[in-house]
Amino acid sequence: MKIHNLFPLTILNDTIEISNKERQKLIDLVLSMHKKSTPKHNPHSAWTGDVHGHEFIFNHKGFEKLGKKITSVIREFLAVLSINNDLVDIYFQRSWATITKKAQNIKPHTHSQSNISFAYYLLKPKNSGGIIFQSKDTQNAISKNIFGIDKVDKGLIKEVNAYNTNEITIDLKQDSIVVFPSKTLHSTVPNTSGEKRISLSGDVTLMLKSSFGYEHLMPNFVHWKKFD
Repeated sequence: MKIHNLFPLTILNDTIEISNKERQKLIDLVLSMHKKSTPKHNPHSAWTGDVHGHEFIFNHKGFEKLGKKITSVIREFLAVLSINNDLVDIYFQRSWATITKKAQNIKPHTHSQSNISFAYYLLKPKNSGGIIFQSKDTQNAISKNIFGIDKVDKGLIKEVNAYNTNEITIDLKQDSIVVFPSKTLHSTVPNTSGEKRISLSGDVTLMLKSSFGYEHLMPNFVHWKKFD
């Protein structure tokens, strides 16, 4: 017997190690942003800098070294997809920090305005929660709602696995980074520790170095024109 698993969703998980000195420096910068946050955020939800006045953190000089390392990981992701890195430029269009305290999480969402997204775990205490990837289209659903949790409780589904679920949780460690298509529905697990979880996230746009002969991919912005 042979099983063909077709049309996969690919998530890259790698590690970027930084020194304790650099980590503390970046944590201090994030906490400073949080302190200056506008508008005030809902205390029941994780703080996300992109909607609180801090959506371009990798423009800050302090994040430049880490940004270059993250770019290298994104290029690894493109290589996995057999995309020719020599023909594309990578731009961080948005970048921000998140702070998740006890019982807080981030609800399901996508980043539809970009191509690739990432999350780097700058501070990740034990039991502070992982990331959840979801799909609205379960390819193996041979009958509507057959993979619902109630079918598991009733014994129809013996176990939840990659063949029958539309939700996978990855519990990452400190210094881990995940890279994924921006259109992927994702959320985070509530933080059950008594410490902060801090991640650095970003949305990436790919632009062709030369768009000659291409119709659908993004031409490089150096050729764009704005009329006032």
